[in-house]
Amino acid sequence: MQPSLRTVRISPYRRLGSALWRLVAGLATAVMLLVLLLIFWTVIKGSLPAWSLSVFTTPTSGLSGGLENAILGTLWLGLLTILAVGVIGVATASFAAAYAPVWVREALLFVSDILSGVPSIVFGYVGYLAFVVTFGWGFSALAAGLTLTMLSLPYVVRNTMQAFDKVPVEIREAAKALGFSRARTLWSLMWPHSLSGIATGAVLALSVAMGETAPLLYTAEWSDSLPNLALTHHSVAYLTYVVWTFIQQPYPAANALAYMAGLLLMVVVGAIAFATRFRAMERP
Repeated sequence: MQPSLRTVRISPYRRLGSALWRLVAGLATAVMLLVLLLIFWTVIKGSLPAWSLSVFTTPTSGLSGGLENAILGTLWLGLLTILAVGVIGVATASFAAAYAPVWVREALLFVSDILSGVPSIVFGYVGYLAFVVTFGWGFSALAAGLTLTMLSLPYVVRNTMQAFDKVPVEIREAAKALGFSRARTLWSLMWPHSLSGIATGAVLALSVAMGETAPLLYTAEWSDSLPNLALTHHSVAYLTYVVWTFIQQPYPAANALAYMAGLLLMVVVGAIAFATRFRAMERP
């Protein structure tokens, strides 16, 4: 004799509460998308007068010209930052996951939380005193890149450690049973399974670094010339300086360049984030 199926009746209050929460969630999502579209529309509309090929092929000259030097300088600083923060951040998280005791891991997370809350201008002061003055590098790409590395390092460390935590315990136990060393376990198992989380942290760190202005004012300064491969004693241009400085000028051409610089930053960061997410979706 089969047991009878009892119909579960949902209370009208629960139905009403569920509908209200769905409504609130939908409204919150709509507001977020509306704000994003408003930002894009404002930036695109303001940059329309500057839309020309010469913007990408002409360096800045005073408050006019193009953005070639700022674009190349931003890419140069971003490359230095992502290389430094990737090596240091992943190495720190790997040490915490495979070698360090629990209290060291917790201490690293605590320090990361503190660093992520420090104002960016403080990193600019520290970078200026340490790299520009004490080390004698002057305003340079290396000073700016290391300063941005200090600023964005907590995001890579925390995301990488969280990615390592998501690796199934069975995989680590199987590696240990097979006699894998800790280094081989990291290289062969933990890193491949954590690539998506590591990439997410790197993209977040790069986004934070590329959107900063205050630290670069004290370490990179500004230059109307194109960047070269000199790591020290050579000022570097960057897009956020154009956004911060040119938007305050009473000249429409300068304002248009500021909006164009902001649009380029949004497009580059969005493209990197999309590529990372697309790559993560391809992984089984």
